[in-house]
Amino acid sequence: MTLHLWLEAYKSELKNIGIELSDKTIVEDFFYEHDKTRAKYPHIDFKPYMEKIRQYMTSHVPHMKLYPDAHQVLEKLQKSGITLTLVSSSPRKLLEKVLELNGLSKFFSAISGFDDIMKHKPDPEVFLYMIEVGKLDPAETLILGDSYTDVLAAKAAGIDSCLFIPRENKIFYDFEVLKTYNPTYVVETLKNFSNIVLTP
Repeated sequence: MTLHLWLEAYKSELKNIGIELSDKTIVEDFFYEHDKTRAKYPHIDFKPYMEKIRQYMTSHVPHMKLYPDAHQVLEKLQKSGITLTLVSSSPRKLLEKVLELNGLSKFFSAISGFDDIMKHKPDPEVFLYMIEVGKLDPAETLILGDSYTDVLAAKAAGIDSCLFIPRENKIFYDFEVLKTYNPTYVVETLKNFSNIVLTP
């Protein structure tokens, strides 16, 4: 649940510089369009601010929670012969630490962090890169993602997508808007996702 830790990081560092905002405002103003964030908060020196955010993330990784049934679902998929790869918008160093501390590294044959590629979602580069690295068949590949950029990038790469809208993410997204991007599937739980993958 990296989004939740990013929120706590933003909230903590904003408070340290004398700014207190609601969770909703932080998500709306700081999560998505960084150029607009800089324009709206010109008094924040963003380079050192973001460095402190990254430091917070790294130091608080042990407190990160997993979505319900994460271990069980990944183990079930792996035992069923499904090749699992992971794409993240987090820096690779942070991603590797998260996977290691939560015992998830063993499930993924390949991973890609923010700094592994040049173009980011909704550009399809990262998914095409993982198909190549993981030696995957695009026709048998399914992307699980929680944002519209995942769906758009999957479509651009010619891959099916499954939109993940767990109740825990309600603060970060308008689920009805996300559905308008027409993913191949929509699920609310990881168990629902595994059922789709394993259904003949």
